[in-house]
Amino acid sequence: MRRHRATAMTAAHAVAAGLATVLLLGGCGAATGGPAPGPHPAGSSREPSPRETRVLDRAEQVLISRCMAARGWRYEVTEAGGASGEGARSFPYAVDDVAWARAHGYGGREERLRTEARRADPNQRYFHRLSPSARAAARTALMGSSAVGLSVKAPTDMTITASTEGCIADAERTLYGDLEDWFRVKVVTMNLRPVREARVRRDRRYVTAVGRWAACMRAAGRPYADPDESRQAAARYGESLPAAEADAAGTALAVTEATCATGTPLARVSRALDRSYGERLRTQYREELVDRWRFQNAALPMARRLAPPSPSAPPSSHEPGETETSGGSHA
Repeated sequence: MRRHRATAMTAAHAVAAGLATVLLLGGCGAATGGPAPGPHPAGSSREPSPRETRVLDRAEQVLISRCMAARGWRYEVTEAGGASGEGARSFPYAVDDVAWARAHGYGGREERLRTEARRADPNQRYFHRLSPSARAAARTALMGSSAVGLSVKAPTDMTITASTEGCIADAERTLYGDLEDWFRVKVVTMNLRPVREARVRRDRRYVTAVGRWAACMRAAGRPYADPDESRQAAARYGESLPAAEADAAGTALAVTEATCATGTPLARVSRALDRSYGERLRTQYREELVDRWRFQNAALPMARRLAPPSPSAPPSSHEPGETETSGGSHA
């Protein structure tokens, strides 16, 4: 179970379990032979809507599929799968919605739906059926032979690298033109959320609020020092109990966590700090955010031609791959 999260996140548009992380980092691979890098994006600086972001995501998949087919491999264009709707929420600091906790616990049922969606993903199933040598060749076609050519230091201080070759890179180059600059702004903006959450957790006001929460939990017979410990306890239920019993035990614990979060300053303090640090990061990285939006808006006309909006795609108030965050900004 992920640290400080109760969530049912959108299933990745991945091709194989071993490739999913690289795809989510978004930069690996893409074939040579695409258009030459274009000029600085001339699109509007407004933030694209969630629906527009889905169109861009689908258009990238269409381009990847065409590129892979040209190289003799299969890659299907799929919609985001897994759990969504009210169950798709993220609580990075503590579950702070008692009604949600009663209905979803820590999101164990949604997590199983995500797992089932990943197993059913046609691209993952296809890659798993390939022989080891064929799988390696298909991976090279998709991502390039090695993660070199693109390198960006993220706000987390981690350096993210990717290939300028392969079908992912070719698709992004086709959509956005300047692959190097697009990769830079994408890596930076996709890594603001963990920075924001880390700053909240280090803030003395948050630490003090967690102490009040822990006292409430002890009084309720749940002696956990912080929400991370309660999540770990819930994870152990899943390891030792049948699914239905684990869900019931996890739900009871999540309700206590949420009751203590809302009955002490923790919910209020974490939301306020999350908003404050999010605004600071959006100001600090405003140039990168605006450049990303310009790239996306400039790519939208092509994306709409490649992938008209799917009538079956569910409405969303957040981007694919992002769950709704309780009290959180999107920085």
